Amino acid sequence: MSLTVTDTMLMPTYASRFNCIGGDCEDTCCAGWGVTLDEETYHRYRSCSDPLLAPKLQEHVQKYKHSKSSKDFGHIKLRDDACRSCGLLSDKKLCLIQERLGEEALSDTCASYPRTIFRFGELHQMTLTLSCPEAARLALLAEDAFGFVGKEQTASLAFIAPVEPKFGLTQAVMEDTQALLLQVLRSQDVPLADRLRVIGRFCERLTDSIERRQPAAVAPLLQELARDLESGAAMAPFVGMTEALDVQAHVATSLSLLGAESFQSPHVQRILALARDGLGFEGKHLPPGEVLVAAYARGSERLKRAMEPVPWLFEHFVLNEALRTLFPWGLENPKRQFATLVIRFATIRLILVGRAASQEAPLTPLELAETVQAACRRYVHDAHYARNLNQVLSGARWEDLNLLFSLL
Repeated sequence: MSLTVTDTMLMPTYASRFNCIGGDCEDTCCAGWGVTLDEETYHRYRSCSDPLLAPKLQEHVQKYKHSKSSKDFGHIKLRDDACRSCGLLSDKKLCLIQERLGEEALSDTCASYPRTIFRFGELHQMTLTLSCPEAARLALLAEDAFGFVGKEQTASLAFIAPVEPKFGLTQAVMEDTQALLLQVLRSQDVPLADRLRVIGRFCERLTDSIERRQPAAVAPLLQELARDLESGAAMAPFVGMTEALDVQAHVATSLSLLGAESFQSPHVQRILALARDGLGFEGKHLPPGEVLVAAYARGSERLKRAMEPVPWLFEHFVLNEALRTLFPWGLENPKRQFATLVIRFATIRLILVGRAASQEAPLTPLELAETVQAACRRYVHDAHYARNLNQVLSGARWEDLNLLFSLL
């Protein structure tokens, strides 16, 4: 592994509890995803003299033909099996490199997953991606998962993303904005849909200030939002709004079908197939509109019952996405990031609704968590889907907050 930093990092409580469960994992992170190697690690693996590892490393460690930098110099070739598993996994689904050479010999990619780390000035923030089954269970099922704690963590510098001031804003204003929006998301006395609508309106105004190149207007916007949250005025416009199940069913389903199919592990394929069956799909073909809406309504009612033991599940998913993507200061403007967040939420809910509709017995909390995890692998962390979603978001209709709000 390359240069590292060890620091006390701020993270959700659940992340501080995380440990990889190795061979007991039902959906290994080594399935189907390319393992990129930096140049130093590539040469270290190719020159390894361990009698068991050396032949495997010679077979599976390959150089990229068109490498663009030393960070993506090579990769580990995957097996041509049902799981498309890493060629360096043992029969017990354990990493042979870690087993034979120690954790310090892991590539940056393997050592960092499922962690995402940002650096705000001197402060490191860490969260986990819920495409990891154990991370999903810890984040979604524990009521106290989203307290925040400091814990010492060692990570590769290559996988720590520094947060630079942007749009003419100071780092302090950016931090204050992130903190206030997280506060809104954690306001449990208000329905999650209304919390997201408040954030959507704010992101629209924030983006307008950015595009007008008026960074000085952002601090007053934050003060206004804080006052409106305190008085209740922020939530008032959305009181009494009802769910539009027919819109949710049609729009979320069309979004979930975007793009080319990519490889999915048998574990993920099984769960997504259950969701499609529950929604009335015939193979890959959409059901008639009335069949889809009826199945969605049935699944929604069953999902509500299933979530009674874990009523915070959707809130925790959205919180985790906000942290994982550095919302609202990611790669795009805040309004576009809000649209992406809402669509991911709607897609995850669609898969849960579909699986709930597929059986009469309520989904167990563990089944809820594994469904979110499978959906994250397919719809949140799939590069093909992300590219196609960005193309859809470039359409003018997604600039309309009312359309996004209808998905909530």
